[in-house]
Amino acid sequence: MVSEVYFLDLRKWRDALKGIDLLLSAAAEDIKAGERVAVKVHFGERGNYTYLRPAFVRRVVDFLKGIETSPFVTETTALYPTGFRGNAEEVVETARFNGFTEYGLGCPIVVADGPYGEDGVEVALERTYGGCRIRKISVARGIAESDALVVLSHVKGHLLSGFGGAIKHLGMGCTTKRGKREQHAAHGLVINYDKCTGCGECVEACRFSALSMEGGRPVRDEEKCVYCNTCMFSCDQDAITILEDGKERFQIALAHAAAGVMRAMSDKPKVFLNFVLDVTVLCDCAAPAGNIITHNVGILASKDPVAIDRASLDLIDASPIIPGVKASPPDPLGKLNGTDSAIQVRAMEALGAGSSTYRLVEV
Repeated sequence: MVSEVYFLDLRKWRDALKGIDLLLSAAAEDIKAGERVAVKVHFGERGNYTYLRPAFVRRVVDFLKGIETSPFVTETTALYPTGFRGNAEEVVETARFNGFTEYGLGCPIVVADGPYGEDGVEVALERTYGGCRIRKISVARGIAESDALVVLSHVKGHLLSGFGGAIKHLGMGCTTKRGKREQHAAHGLVINYDKCTGCGECVEACRFSALSMEGGRPVRDEEKCVYCNTCMFSCDQDAITILEDGKERFQIALAHAAAGVMRAMSDKPKVFLNFVLDVTVLCDCAAPAGNIITHNVGILASKDPVAIDRASLDLIDASPIIPGVKASPPDPLGKLNGTDSAIQVRAMEALGAGSSTYRLVEV
C-alpha cells in the first residue's frame, strides 16, 4: 500500500500558518461537522524551549472549528516523577507555563488519562511482533472516546527510541501510566554491582520505594518499579543501565502501544501532522533538549503514522546537518542516541498499522 504524505516545504514557504490550512484541507477531509476532535499535543517539560509552538496548535484548532467540529487540546500525564507533569493539575500548570492556555488555544484543555494518569480503556492487540510481551494496552479514555484524533508531533530525537514522531506520540503520548510502564518495562533495568559503590543515591531518588539497601547494595523490587529510569539517571557510576538490546525492545513495545491506540480509533478519522522544525537531539521531556541538528525542513500531514514518520526520517537525511553536530545521515538522530530509529517504523508496519511506502505530495 502506498500512503500519501503531504509536505509543506518551509525552505520555500514563508507562512507556515497558511500552510497548515492547506495540509489539513488535504488530509483531514474525513473529519465531519459535529465531531469531538482530540488534538493531541506535547506541551513540553518546564525548562524545555523547543517544543511545538502554541500558534501552530491554535491554527489547527481554528481550522477544525471552521469546519464546525468541537476540538479540544489534550495531553496525558508523564510516567516519571521528577518533572512537572505527573498528574493532571501539573500538566495544566506546565501547559500554562509554556504558553498553552484555553484562551490562547481557543478551546478546552483536557488531560485525557484523568487526574492521576489511571483513566484508560483497555484495548487488545490483533497481533504481536519481535517477541514483545504486550498483548493489550491502556489507551487514555479522553482520546479513545473522542470522535476523531489529530496528532501534532514535534519531530526530534529521543534517548531510547532515537527519534520521536507520530508513532512515539501515539504509543507513549496517548496511553495511561499503566500503558507507559508496560512500554518502558521492555527495555529492562540492570544493576552492575561491579560499578556500584553502595552510595544509596538511587534508593533516595526512587519515589516508588522500589529500591532498598540490602547488604550494602541496592536491590530492585520489580513489582513496585514503574521503569521511570530515575534511578538510572541518579547514578554517577553508570551502574544502572537498560538491557543491551533495551532500545530495540523499547521501540518494538512503543510500536505495539501505538498500534493499540490505532485500533482503539479504528473506525474513526485520524490525522497526523509532523513538524520537522527545531529538530533537537533529545525529546520535549528533556530540559533542555540539546542542540538543534538541522535547519527547519517543513511540516507533513498524513492519515498514516508509519508513512509520515518514514518520510520525516528521509527528509532529515536529505537535509544539511548543522556544522558541529557529531553525526551524519543516514539517521543522525539514531546515531546520536545509540540506536536505529527505524526499528519502530518497521515494527509498526509489521503490526499492520501503516505502510512505510509513501508518496510525497507538496502543497
